[in-house]
Amino acid sequence: MFRRSQILFALCTLIVCNLPCQAQEPAMEDTRYATGMVFNEQTYRSIPYKAPVTEETYANLPPSISLEKYCPTPGNQGPHGTCTAFASAYHMRTMLYAMEHGLTSKAQINANIFSPSFIYEQIRLVTPDPNCKEGTDIAQALQLMLTVGAAKIKDVPYQCSIGIDSDDMLKATEFPLIDYQVLFYVNNKPDDRFKVLSIKKALSEGSPVLIGFTVYPSFHRRGHSVWTRQPGDLEASDSHGAHAMAVVGYDDNIHGGAFRIINSWGTGWGDDGYIWVPYEHFAPACFAAIQAYGKQPKAQPYQKNVNRPPEIPLLLAGSVAFQERDGTPMPAIKIVEDGKSASGSRYQGYRLARAYQSGTRFRFFVTTNSRAYLYAFATDLTGKITKILPFDDNMSPMIGRNSTIAFPSERKVVRMDNEPGTDYLLMLYSDEPLSVSSLIEAMESETGTLSVKVSKALGSRLIDQKYIQYDSDGIGFAVQENTKGHVVPLMVEIVHD
Repeated sequence: MFRRSQILFALCTLIVCNLPCQAQEPAMEDTRYATGMVFNEQTYRSIPYKAPVTEETYANLPPSISLEKYCPTPGNQGPHGTCTAFASAYHMRTMLYAMEHGLTSKAQINANIFSPSFIYEQIRLVTPDPNCKEGTDIAQALQLMLTVGAAKIKDVPYQCSIGIDSDDMLKATEFPLIDYQVLFYVNNKPDDRFKVLSIKKALSEGSPVLIGFTVYPSFHRRGHSVWTRQPGDLEASDSHGAHAMAVVGYDDNIHGGAFRIINSWGTGWGDDGYIWVPYEHFAPACFAAIQAYGKQPKAQPYQKNVNRPPEIPLLLAGSVAFQERDGTPMPAIKIVEDGKSASGSRYQGYRLARAYQSGTRFRFFVTTNSRAYLYAFATDLTGKITKILPFDDNMSPMIGRNSTIAFPSERKVVRMDNEPGTDYLLMLYSDEPLSVSSLIEAMESETGTLSVKVSKALGSRLIDQKYIQYDSDGIGFAVQENTKGHVVPLMVEIVHD
């Protein structure tokens, strides 16, 4: 009975406010709005980090990106410490849903807003807290949306201490996150330039970015379309608050370069609920940034030199390039035509065009033109298989579109061993995550060539080669049609004497 009466009250609030969670707007010019983000360094660092990309990748970013057309009308958390739930569910999750379904009508997007109360009530740190003043952990919010899902606000209205029942939990399972990753760790002391570039890169991939932001007294002022830190902000050390918001765009030509942020303080704050923050003022105040992924609509084939909007997904496509320590290219040739080897087994492989001396130092670059889980393995004639990508256990294998990763890095090289022979590099591009340990175990338990081992270990997860176009002028591929399977292998032989 208590639950249903709460819902009736919430419905009345909807009618009065004309938005799913719009509270009364404060009337004062300088008003202290509620925040509510709890930053836990340990839980934040437990989130896998996004793989570093090359300087050229950053240099090729477009001058501006806007995902604002997928935003709901900015919400208002009112007096409650619910900013984390608003940033993650009400704003970010709703945007991902809108992109998945191609919604740009504000009315349609507002009809599919996700509930901040569904998130807040399950991760709140202090109970009882009858006024919902206490904040919540951003990492816990994302983990909940990954493992449980998210309910819409029409099913769980925004109200302090509203109950969550089994029907709500069941409906939430329809809308889980697919994955998420940290863009930088604070105690690694990332420089301001890297913070800005990593967030711009995520936005260029069609992803809103969930951020933790230090809000100073001047940030609370109403009626401003752009925020810059004021001289008195740093002195007001007792007035700083940790606040969660979502970055939905950037423009290098506005205010010397600025991010577009959607906030949860209603449409009477900032620029109708949004704010521009110049990069130089944004970076010092931003202490957390997370990129999340939702389901994608039907993907389109990748085509070279054809630019598509970042929210339009592409079928798997990628390439690999080798270079010597001094930057000299190491060209490769395709050694199998039409997807079959001389033995008849399905296989597509490349070989470096000439043999290199043992001890040669080199690096390679892996590019993905589409969103993909990316894995790399090294092996030799002994059959032992070693994972080399991801670099470590806490690096996310999820790579955004138009990204290039250097191995071991742009400034380091690896060295061919002193034993003449053939080494092998195996790249796996996948639409779904793979269990690396299980895959290595399965491949090492098989006999035959590397291609046979891969085929047996992955089985039906491999995309049929007739749907894959392999490059003839370099190491690369592009899937041509939506089909069964979700993994494409790229294999390279490296001969040294």
